[in-house]
Amino acid sequence: MCKTIFQSFLNLFFNYLEKEQLQSQWREISWGRKEITIPKFIASRLASIDKFEDENELLLNSLANPEGLNALKNTSPKKIKSSITPQSSDLFSSSQEFKLRFQDETSLNISYSQLALLREESPYFKSLWSGNFRETLQNPLALTQTEFTHLLDCLEYSISFVPLEDILSFIQLADYYQLSEAGKKLEKQLIDAYKSQKLEPFNSTTDSLVELKALLNFAQQYQLNTLKNYLELIVVSSLLNQASHVTEFEKILKHFSNEIERLNFSKNIFLTDAHLLALKNCKNLKALHLQECDKLTDAGLAHLASLMALQHLNLNGCWELTDAGLAHLASLMALQHLNLAKCHKITDAGLAHLTSLVALQHLDLSCCRNLTDAGLTHLRPLVALTHLNLAKCHKITDAGLAHLTSLVALQHLDLSYCEKLTDAGLAHLTPLVALQHLDLSYSHHFTNAGLAHLTSLVALQHLNLNSCYKFTDAGLAHLTSLVALQHLDLSCCRNLTDAGLAHLAPLVALQHLDLSYSHHFTNAGLAHLTSLVALQHLDLSCCRNLTDAGLAHLTSLVALQHLDLSSCKKLTDAGLEHLTPLVALQHLDLSSCKKLTDAGLAHLAPLVALQHLDLSSCKKLTDAGLAHLAPLVALQHLNLNWCDKLTDAGVAHFKSSVAPLHLKIIY
Repeated sequence: MCKTIFQSFLNLFFNYLEKEQLQSQWREISWGRKEITIPKFIASRLASIDKFEDENELLLNSLANPEGLNALKNTSPKKIKSSITPQSSDLFSSSQEFKLRFQDETSLNISYSQLALLREESPYFKSLWSGNFRETLQNPLALTQTEFTHLLDCLEYSISFVPLEDILSFIQLADYYQLSEAGKKLEKQLIDAYKSQKLEPFNSTTDSLVELKALLNFAQQYQLNTLKNYLELIVVSSLLNQASHVTEFEKILKHFSNEIERLNFSKNIFLTDAHLLALKNCKNLKALHLQECDKLTDAGLAHLASLMALQHLNLNGCWELTDAGLAHLASLMALQHLNLAKCHKITDAGLAHLTSLVALQHLDLSCCRNLTDAGLTHLRPLVALTHLNLAKCHKITDAGLAHLTSLVALQHLDLSYCEKLTDAGLAHLTPLVALQHLDLSYSHHFTNAGLAHLTSLVALQHLNLNSCYKFTDAGLAHLTSLVALQHLDLSCCRNLTDAGLAHLAPLVALQHLDLSYSHHFTNAGLAHLTSLVALQHLDLSCCRNLTDAGLAHLTSLVALQHLDLSSCKKLTDAGLEHLTPLVALQHLDLSSCKKLTDAGLAHLAPLVALQHLDLSSCKKLTDAGLAHLAPLVALQHLNLNWCDKLTDAGVAHFKSSVAPLHLKIIY
């Protein structure tokens, strides 16, 4: 009660004072928000506002007349505040409007939904329009009606329509008014304008480089990370990639050496060790992509030793690098991502130079064919690793995996094509309980006993067992505890039968299931999939024993977006009728289903979300069948290759008079 009485006296007191008469801390108490420091570019706008004597009116149209205004002035402050707060849904209807004034002496009525949107998207407007009545009705907004309308449009529509020459000033306005979503759309519009060359592309002239540097600084100042990444990885990197001579390279780079954080020289056939020497002054460089720069040698890596801020280094396919080159990376303590894939000359001794890089989170050693079990011992100190790729490291055996047991933070592990691994090796993975992605594909020695070692990996979301053909139905029983699985690849697991699919029924989180090239599955096997209602991607290609009756078991999988039935040669028109409930389908592959006729295509008419349809090698289809595809208005890609009975005239007629305008036909 005392608090309420005190607040009432405060309200009466503040009503008799101008805001400018109060210290900032009292303004915050009275008007319910902190003082906002106004940037210089806005300050000039505010200077012209003093001539307005009227307060910024945020009023219901019903109160926009003198009588209503007088009545409102005579209302107590507490009552006024509750009557104008948009949160009071019982006081405002969606049909009511509010009047805003602007610095160009114009006004605009906005709807309640627009007001709510502004309050939701902008902490600035939420604060401005949730304080005391006098705070809400202060001076006009410090922008023009046109500027306000453009900002509001950025919130209400998916794209921005601001004139290109004004985008930077509107990004500043969006930043000042804390409209982050509007800022993102303006940022995208600016990037698209450069990509489409609606804005003049940058070049290597001094004036253009100065302008580019200014834009980079602008992106940094306003935290436009997408724009900054585009300018660094595409624009600046492209200009540098075009500079084959070192002197030109250095001339361009000196404009950005202090600010640049990311550079991409991937597949640059001109880049040499001398070019890397020019990077020595890029002290803020965080990401450097040198993929397939095959002229780089160990001497070039020596020039990177001073780049202490470097976090991401891609050396994929730099064939000439050796163990000696990796020694120059030992000082890069900030490295989090290191890609050494296809660096064929690196051996176990080279990995010894990585032991100091304890911040490493991602390490790619795929296709480093000279690595052995001994090399993996040097990974033990890298306990921050979350991603490790050892694919196609053909010399690694079960003993090597024992060195990974300390890497308990691992979430992604790729052991595909490690042909020497056996069930005993998988036993060393049991401590890695944080694993979410595990790729064991094309490692042919795993059996049911090996899969038993995976039961403790309950965080697994992605498991690839493609071409692990030695395990049987009993092996799949060990996967039933992996209830977090979303992606399971069992393609080319040739010993699996219908009984094995029964063990998948508890995996109700599955979204992606690949059963392709599994020749023993029949219609009965598909019956075990009916509980997997979260499935979005199902690959049954080359399951040669499936018939029309099998497709009847798919009708409950209404979330399916991608279905591959290619080379299921027993399917007929009747089978396609079972697909009609799958209205979320976007990709459907029926290629080489040679029994399909025109009548079968009629069953596809309800699949109006289809974007990709492959009918290649469906040799019974004729021109008449194409007419059944007319309802598929979302169709973007249609493959009609090797449909021998189709004619040029028939396809041309379909494309010109029936097909959607955006449809691309392969014929």
